[in-house]
Amino acid sequence: MSEAPGRDSSDSSLRLQLARGDAVVGSVVPVLRHLLVCGDQGLFGDDVLARLRAMLDDLANQLEYALVDAGGRGGIIDMLMEQLPEVPGLLAHLHALALEWQMTQRLSDRLGVDPVVSPLLQALIASSEADTSARGMKLLAAQARFAQHQRRMQLPLSELPAELLHGVLVALHVAVEDDSEAAARAGQALREHYDEASTRLGLLARLVAAMGAGSVAALALAHGGVAMFASALALAGDGSRESVLLSMRDGQQARLSVALRAGGAKLGVIEENLLILHPQTIRPDGLSRLSVERASELLVEAAQALGRLA
Repeated sequence: MSEAPGRDSSDSSLRLQLARGDAVVGSVVPVLRHLLVCGDQGLFGDDVLARLRAMLDDLANQLEYALVDAGGRGGIIDMLMEQLPEVPGLLAHLHALALEWQMTQRLSDRLGVDPVVSPLLQALIASSEADTSARGMKLLAAQARFAQHQRRMQLPLSELPAELLHGVLVALHVAVEDDSEAAARAGQALREHYDEASTRLGLLARLVAAMGAGSVAALALAHGGVAMFASALALAGDGSRESVLLSMRDGQQARLSVALRAGGAKLGVIEENLLILHPQTIRPDGLSRLSVERASELLVEAAQALGRLA
């Protein structure tokens, strides 16, 4: 029985590599939870894990401060550190931020790309369109704050996505169930000063969306920088920034390549990105014959296969 048009043996190879890559991605959060409890760092770099722990601790300290400021009691850090890892999606988000900063530093060291302002962001700031320039300036300020916070291994509560802010506030209630009124007041105060659209991730999403078809320029890593690259590829259809940042790691070349092709990146751009991230890499089989449409289909098939394994 012959294979369907466009689905040769190299196409099958890509599907297999995608399935293997997705299996690794699916195991990340359980492994992170294990490492935080047991301290075994064999599967993750010391820098990434230390940064993740520090951000968790920083979030816990901010929550305790908010509680005390609302008339509640202190001394709840240990209880919060037990509850925060259970917030759905929080560990994956913090891990992705740690990876993003690590890769941002590597891009700076290898190619001299500024950690705050990439060539693409520079061009957007210099745009003759006032709205584009203004968005670029806001993102520049947000990126500068992100760099500063990452150097200090901190993460403001105000920079969390809305669903994660809600999750950590629930964790606060659980940690101090005997002081629910103070927890409610603390949560209300934090929400009053929160604006998701003004977070760095919110600004990135709005800027990339406003670029329209031009956002494909951000898929050239050295041009767009890690932050815009991850947001642009997520918006192009790979699901989330977390999955994009994980796909930039070693062993995920097939997933990154297929996602980039599905996002409209040309073969030369994909190869350049692979060489930047993995200098000794070998281009995945079948990539040169992979259409944008087929790449999108492969991602859907891989997601469905992962769902069946879950």
